[in-house]
Formats: sequence, structure tokens, C-alpha cells
Amino acid sequence: MAVPEMLPLFPLGVVVLPGEEFYLHIFEPRYKQLIEEARDKGIRFCIPYVKNGEMRDFGTVVKLKTIFSVYPDGEMDISVSGEQIFELQEEISPYPERLFKGGIVWVNTPEIALSTDLLKVRPLLLEYLQLKKGEPVKLNPDRPVSSFDVAMLLNLPPDQKYQLIQLTTEKERIFWLINELRILLQSRKMELQLQQNFIFN
Repeated sequence: MAVPEMLPLFPLGVVVLPGEEFYLHIFEPRYKQLIEEARDKGIRFCIPYVKNGEMRDFGTVVKLKTIFSVYPDGEMDISVSGEQIFELQEEISPYPERLFKGGIVWVNTPEIALSTDLLKVRPLLLEYLQLKKGEPVKLNPDRPVSSFDVAMLLNLPPDQKYQLIQLTTEKERIFWLINELRILLQSRKMELQLQQNFIFN
């Protein structure tokens, strides 16, 4: 169930999926302040997706995971981990008594994927990964664990990740991924066939 919260915003041209670790270099004063608060107070923050300079309504609530380096000027190398999907309801600029923006967001708790649904994805995922790599691929027996895990294994680009996080149920996301995998498989097989024809000619 979605729950309204007021959280800081860190708009970026990326989509961090729940369960995904993402690496960032922090250099702007407002985001240095945000990361310092995340370090000192344990606050979470939102990464809304930005495309063509426009901040979109969906993104991911993340938590600071590791600060790898702090430079003399205060710049930082960090990693964050994705936790939940949010939908932005209202932007608050600036966040109360802060340099960074905030927002009223609806935060959705990720559903647990049904094993029967994941079983439908696994053979397609394995076939695609093997075709892409050009050699046998072994998947960990307990992966994928969710639709987001499938998307991470596929290394989907930001636009496709954004389409995925807009879907409201795990069943919808898995159905979307099955269709996407079928398209990717067809495209990859055509590429390989063209390569083979080129070699023979």
C-alpha cells in the first residue's frame, strides 16, 4: 500500500531499481549537504528520473550504503541502494531549511514475486543471456528473485527501467519483462543470423 512521505529529492538521469546498488560522485553543495544528512541521521532520499531536463513523476527511494572517499573540498564517492518505488505528488523547493529540494511522495512497498511467475521468465532470461554472451551462462539457482532482479540481470537502459517502475504490480512487471525478453531474443537472433550470412558471403 502506498504511504505519503516528505523526502529529499536528488533528480538524476538514471533509474535505480529496488535491490540495486548504484555509484555516485557527489560534488554540488546541496547534494553534499544531503549526503551528510543521510550519513549522520540515516535519512533516505528519492532519485526521480530526469529525461531531457524534465523531472518525471516516478523514481526510487534509496538509502546511503557506503561512502568510499571524501575529498578535501567535500566531494564524495558513494554508493546507494534502491529500496522502494515512489510517485511524486508535490515538489517542495527548497526542502525546509536545506539547500536541496524535497517532495511529497507516495511510496510503494514492493510485492513479493510468485515463484510460478518467475519460472516463466527464467528460461527466456537464460536463453537471452547465453545468446548475448555467446557461450553457456549459469544463473544462480535462487535468481531472479523479483521483476527488478530480472531487469538488473538484463542491464536494461534507463528508459526501459522507467517503464518498468511505473507498473503497479509484480504480475504486470513480469508480464512486461516476458514481452520485452521475446523482443530482445528475436532481435538478437536476427543479429546473429546477419553476422553468419555476412561471414558466409
